[in-house]
Amino acid sequence: MRKPHPRSWLIRYVIGVFSLLLCSVLTKFSVEGKENLPQRGPYILAPNHIDDVDPAPITAAVIKPITYLMAEDQAKLPWYKAWGPWSYGVLLVNRSNLQISTIKNIQKQIQKKERICIFPEGTIKGEGLKKGKKGVAYFAVKNEIPIIPTAVIGTKGILGKIKLAKRESVKVVFGSPILTSGGDNIEDITAKMMQEIKKLLPEDY
Repeated sequence: MRKPHPRSWLIRYVIGVFSLLLCSVLTKFSVEGKENLPQRGPYILAPNHIDDVDPAPITAAVIKPITYLMAEDQAKLPWYKAWGPWSYGVLLVNRSNLQISTIKNIQKQIQKKERICIFPEGTIKGEGLKKGKKGVAYFAVKNEIPIIPTAVIGTKGILGKIKLAKRESVKVVFGSPILTSGGDNIEDITAKMMQEIKKLLPEDY
């Protein structure tokens, strides 16, 4: 996959509409809690992460343009998973060595009043909800913007099921905003965010 970057507002909006159509046709797609989304950015979506295709239903649920953060080591996805993030555009992040330039690029998107999506677990590896990393809380507190806990349900192994013509249930749930201010403790906000995400997920997740 060529090095991606956030695309224009129009391109991302069109892909959002296309994602909704695709999810509605290929899966039993539903969205809950959309009233919890602020009418305008900036804010940070903080979803659980169970499959590489998770951005597709999130994009379909929001439709409006989102800036996604993607780990650099994920940039070598196979073509059938890479075309989505390449077409939509993402900000690549080196998880082991976060660059100042990356922080500045994220800040630029926030200053543009963008909706930012950061998967706090940082990986799809492992079972259940993993420990949250501090990036979401860091940017939220630094900019005093809300975090929207988000649950993505039913995407694990979804491409294989679609190939078998199985129309599985896929749901995106948006929780109540977590409001932040400059004096908040990043660890406390991170813990609260993960607790709120867990509440949105099925008990057997």
